[in-house]
Amino acid sequence: MSAGEYNVAIIGGGPAGLFLARELKDQDIIVLEEHKVIGKPLHCAGLLSLKGLNRIGFSPQKSVQNKVRGALFYSPQGQELRVEKASSEAVVVDRSIFDEEIAESLYHAIKLSMKVEDAVLRRDRWIVKTKKEKVYAKILVDAEGSKFWLSERLGFKKPSNDMLLPAIQYDMENVTDIDRDFVEVYVGSKWAPGFFAWIIPLNDNEARVGLAARKAPLNYLKNFIEKHPIASKKLGKAKIKRIFGGKIVISGVRRKIATENLLFIGDVAGQAKPTTGGGVIYSALAAKIAAEVIKHKLEGVAEKKLIDYEKKWRSMYGKEFFYMKIARLFLMMLSDKDYEFIFKKIKELGFEREFEKEGDIDFQYKAISKVISKPSLILRYVPSLIRAFVKAFIF
Repeated sequence: MSAGEYNVAIIGGGPAGLFLARELKDQDIIVLEEHKVIGKPLHCAGLLSLKGLNRIGFSPQKSVQNKVRGALFYSPQGQELRVEKASSEAVVVDRSIFDEEIAESLYHAIKLSMKVEDAVLRRDRWIVKTKKEKVYAKILVDAEGSKFWLSERLGFKKPSNDMLLPAIQYDMENVTDIDRDFVEVYVGSKWAPGFFAWIIPLNDNEARVGLAARKAPLNYLKNFIEKHPIASKKLGKAKIKRIFGGKIVISGVRRKIATENLLFIGDVAGQAKPTTGGGVIYSALAAKIAAEVIKHKLEGVAEKKLIDYEKKWRSMYGKEFFYMKIARLFLMMLSDKDYEFIFKKIKELGFEREFEKEGDIDFQYKAISKVISKPSLILRYVPSLIRAFVKAFIF
């Protein structure tokens, strides 16, 4: 091929684009990243399940800051649920370094400081315009993350604002009274309306502290650190080392993630868990499917189409995402009083032990289905569940 011409142009050098590039590294590809370096600016909390990393066949080394084996959940009034495993369940990574680890063998295919201004399809070939140059490709992959600028430019509607939550977090030092083996999750309209707050330990006295909320997350985070009756005792004297944030996508997978010459992958495809907003593992799983389909198309396998990526994704992970979306929509309907009732019932029913046995950070269908199968827990919320189901199905 002549200079500037490629089989595949991947827009975005985050985990979704980079994992796909790893799968396609034997193809003629280019990754266009708008920033000067891979991994920055930082967005993600960096909590990744060990099962998930095993599923995608990637083992981070330099980026790992801590390992955790459980979680503590706090209701608005301070009820505690404790879920723990005997051994480590997840790692906490520095996402900047993690992204660099993914990109280590790919820098020959990455162009930095390449902000895309437009992409146009002309006679089965994409013309991608950047500030510096034009790039030509047979297949375009949108891995832009949660900005949705390019996808809208290409005629695809972005999720509604209530499905894109602003998030902010601090890396803090001089944190006290934390157990480095446990992530802490706090719910309540006073602290993080529409989502939750978190304390993720980095070591014995440092933690990643953040939240997402419907609006003004920075104000809510300051309030959480200073006034939460439990968290403030741990964070009141802590110092901020680093501030970062971004948008959390909780919409679930968008209706269309593939056309004849175009694929969406990662946050822009809605491949982040609606329950937590975490998307690294599912983006990497999507990359494996996308790479297989792209290779077949480039090899000229007549019966293979890019739309097969969408079909295979939905057949493998569609049910998981549908149930996670129902769960997220349902949780967004709950009042603080509802949370108190549910926390109390979960303890009475012994669900903490059930979650320990069957819980999976990435594949949550089993846990969700167990919860909604208990009449004493869920009967009073049937109308809300029905509304959540209908909304998840329609949107």
